[in-house]
Amino acid sequence: MKKRYAAGVGRAVLVVLLGLFIIISCSKKKTTEPDDAPVVEITNPVNGSFVSGTVNITADVTSDNEVDSVQFYIDDTLRSTSTAEPYTYSWETTGLENNSSHTIYARAYDAAENEGVSETISVIVVIEGILKWRYSTGSYVFSSPAIGADGTIYVGSDDYNLYAINPDGTFKWSYSTGGTVYSSPAIGADGTIYVGSYDNSLYAVNPDGTFKWSYQTGSSVGSSPAIGADGTIYVGSNDDSLHAINPDGTFKWSYQTGSYVGSSPAIGADGTIYVGSDDNYLYAINPNGTSKWSYQTGGNVYSSPAIGADGTIYVGSNDDSLHAINPNGTSKWSYQIGDVVRSSPAIGADGTIYVGSSDNYLYAINPNGTLNWSYQTGSYVYSSPAIGDDGTIYVGSYDNYLYAINPDGTSKWSYQTGGNVYSSSPAIGADGTIYVGSNDYYLYAIQGLGSLANTPWPMFHHDLKHTGRVD
Repeated sequence: MKKRYAAGVGRAVLVVLLGLFIIISCSKKKTTEPDDAPVVEITNPVNGSFVSGTVNITADVTSDNEVDSVQFYIDDTLRSTSTAEPYTYSWETTGLENNSSHTIYARAYDAAENEGVSETISVIVVIEGILKWRYSTGSYVFSSPAIGADGTIYVGSDDYNLYAINPDGTFKWSYSTGGTVYSSPAIGADGTIYVGSYDNSLYAVNPDGTFKWSYQTGSSVGSSPAIGADGTIYVGSNDDSLHAINPDGTFKWSYQTGSYVGSSPAIGADGTIYVGSDDNYLYAINPNGTSKWSYQTGGNVYSSPAIGADGTIYVGSNDDSLHAINPNGTSKWSYQIGDVVRSSPAIGADGTIYVGSSDNYLYAINPNGTLNWSYQTGSYVYSSPAIGDDGTIYVGSYDNYLYAINPDGTSKWSYQTGGNVYSSSPAIGADGTIYVGSNDYYLYAIQGLGSLANTPWPMFHHDLKHTGRVD
């Protein structure tokens, strides 16, 4: 009897152990079989980005089974279902409120009816080309705005003042000089703002708007200052000279050309200073103030030079040409344009050079000196272009408009100001706002998309602080 009982218990234990083995085996089999939920990721747009117009939302799906469908949700509402790769949805944002925030996520289903859900991302919809604000100065705004590290916008006016404007368009401070502020401000590493005036002086103004020092030249200063790596300030004057000034406002040296220096200097990687003169020459000057070389064009050089990644210097001339000059001062090529080139070039990521002309066109010139495309505005283009990180080119025209042009030369949008955009060149804020002055007395803030491009020379005087210096 006891033997039969023991045998029964043994069989029961064996059954239990066998059952446990089967359960464990099945459990292990389940985790290794290709029945896991699909892994879904939104690959475009990126979380936190600004978007505009038609937005191509794309998703990447990884699954052990065949993917049956991918659903796209915006603000928790199903907008589209995609059943084949590439998994994408074109979201039209036209009509949505400017600066409105929206959420996006995707759900994927596979043939085994497993479901996977992506992380939710947020984007901000902006309406490009609309006015955010405008600030009225007391006269024409020839000056090009510079932007400080805190987003403050600095710009000069024909009313003799340098203005500091908060990012929301409210007044911060103004500093009065003794003449027209045609010059565009530059911002030093310590936040000091440098700007020229037609009262013959270069001014250094503290970030709070108080006077730091001034340096007297022999004539009006319409040139915009550049700042060397060591803090030296370089600026041209209508006394025919380029001036080098120490950070404390004392004289360092001056270099005399044959005529007015209205061109704004640019500084190469080796410290060479390049500047044009009304005597038709582009000058290359060593950091100690001695001549390196000079290059003769066929007309006045009012344009400010731009420096390419390989050291090539690009500058416009009133001989109706854009000149490309090797670092040793020899000609690389010149491109003949239909009229004078007072605009200063900008350089795209692929080496394309963008420059305006008095023949009403913005030109895109290939690095080998051939024409890529040209875009016609309604009047002459003295304004210098700025390039956004999506490749959009922004430039003003005497026809009162600020233009946004696609990288292929087609129109993106345009904004009409109340006066001509004569020589003010646009600056692109970190949030995509485009700042530009107009001769209707206003500084404009216009909604754009993205930030300044990371290229060898993406705007007038190289960067938002207008250092005029290769990094």
